[in-house]
Amino acid sequence: MIFGLVVAAACGANGGGGTPSEKNKSAQPTNNSGTTADFTVTLDPTAKGPALDVPGAKEGGTVTVLTRQVPHTLDPTRAYYTDSLAIAKLVFRTPTALVMQDDGSYKLVPDLLTDLGQHNEDFTQWTFKIKEGIKYQDGTLVTSKDFAYAVKRSFAVEELPNGPVYQQTYFLDGDKYKGPFKDASKGGGADYQGVETPDDQTFVLKMAKPFPDLPYYLTFPAFTPIPQAKDTKQNYESAPVATGPYKYKQFKKGTQLLLEKNDQWDPASDPFRHQYADEYNFKFDQERLRLQEQLIADKGPDQMSITYDNVDSSLLPNIVGKEPEKRMKKGPGTCTFFTYLDVRKIPLEVRRAILVAWPYDSERQAAGNSPLTSEPATTIMPPTTPGWQNFDVAGYKSKGKGDPEKAKSMLQAAGKLNFELIWNFVSDDPVSPQVSEVRKQAMQKAGFKVTAIPLQQAQARIEANNPKSRTNVNPGGGWCLDWPSGGTIFPAILYGPLIAANPDGVPNGSFLDEDKVDNAIDKALVLPSEEQPAAWAAIDKMMMEDFAPVVPDYYAKNAFLHGSKVGGVRLDVYANGPDFTRLFVTQ
Repeated sequence: MIFGLVVAAACGANGGGGTPSEKNKSAQPTNNSGTTADFTVTLDPTAKGPALDVPGAKEGGTVTVLTRQVPHTLDPTRAYYTDSLAIAKLVFRTPTALVMQDDGSYKLVPDLLTDLGQHNEDFTQWTFKIKEGIKYQDGTLVTSKDFAYAVKRSFAVEELPNGPVYQQTYFLDGDKYKGPFKDASKGGGADYQGVETPDDQTFVLKMAKPFPDLPYYLTFPAFTPIPQAKDTKQNYESAPVATGPYKYKQFKKGTQLLLEKNDQWDPASDPFRHQYADEYNFKFDQERLRLQEQLIADKGPDQMSITYDNVDSSLLPNIVGKEPEKRMKKGPGTCTFFTYLDVRKIPLEVRRAILVAWPYDSERQAAGNSPLTSEPATTIMPPTTPGWQNFDVAGYKSKGKGDPEKAKSMLQAAGKLNFELIWNFVSDDPVSPQVSEVRKQAMQKAGFKVTAIPLQQAQARIEANNPKSRTNVNPGGGWCLDWPSGGTIFPAILYGPLIAANPDGVPNGSFLDEDKVDNAIDKALVLPSEEQPAAWAAIDKMMMEDFAPVVPDYYAKNAFLHGSKVGGVRLDVYANGPDFTRLFVTQ
């Protein structure tokens, strides 16, 4: 899935070829600070609602969420940014859910299903039963046909680009079917052979190859039921049909989302959500430092407010060792931030020079990052990935400020002095221009020509997902684990077949299309689960040694603020922010 301004995330607790067990405990990863995190995932197919009450919870009031971010989309099929996914849990219920427990571990539980599904011997066919009596916000019943339609809709990558795309790899005819909006002559239509609905409570999914991790994938809102008659295609995000505890009251794209209680939501059937607050008021595109200063001051309505933005390092003197520190949640994350290098446009020898010249330390400083929110990265996989190995294949980080002289000599040797680098930056964010300027000066010093293009934030997210962009450098990207496995990183963002399958999107941010890479990924996906972590680590190293498709910038950590009258706040590591489903107003 994507994190932050221009990022996505994917992952797999057992990888693509393993067998889910009743208790799948990943390795306890150690990050560069020496801290450890226990990301145990236990399968709990019998979990039922209602969810246990949050201690001290009260009914009523409005929780306000302030953020500088502007969600790329709130369409459930396309939601793949961490913020969109976190918000979606309030509105959309999904077949399954990955739920954080009080001890920091996680459970994979049925949400709209009666269990976690039944599979055949080789995991190529799954049968799911849905709970009876689940209703949409208008009181109509959810049926298996609505799940089937959501599955079909997930293949409409031309009309609804940049959502999760595992179905194209794993589902039957996933590389051929083009979704319900196209007629049969163009590979689409109502007849998709990969899903069947034998009755109103049952749907069957057929795979092109074994997919033991399918119950994890069904946690995504792409598989929330959608009644076909209510689908407005690209406009669906403006007035979607809710199954969760909240529904839309008002939506102003790019500015505000106001949610109110959904009186058709049944808490008795929901194993983890709550409906404490009367409303959630999401305010997007807020001024970065101002909103954090408001939360530090903790006055009036800001006492009932929270953010999922990480604290800026310039404000730490006003937080650490003082009262606001009690209202800061901090901990590890599951994301690596990196810059994609378009391999179609930038030769390998130039990509290697970029890695040497990159101003790692000064860029993080300009971005307002601190040890609370970031750790220097040299790998694609984050340290919270099972099997992660710490390596620095060419000593890129031996000088945190970069080595412009060495990079210039590399360009000279390749006959590429004054090679032009083109990237976008966010003009309406005070930080992005600073970071861009730091990067520009460093790369010019190293012998590059630089063109930096200003765009407003909403347009920057769109352009980051434009395969025909004139840019050849896509900075500010981050990829997060969907569940703990390298199998949700490389197959989702650096796999060659994704390019042809998504002509109007950029799921493969570097446009890397190499047989060596694709073959290694294919082999890793069918390994036994216990062998996959080492295989993904080897692919990580091979990727950087042989192809250098990204500049690893930093491993993201979490540190966000909330007001003194917001209760139930905790850091959900896999959401990379607060768990919105349990918040309440204390007074």
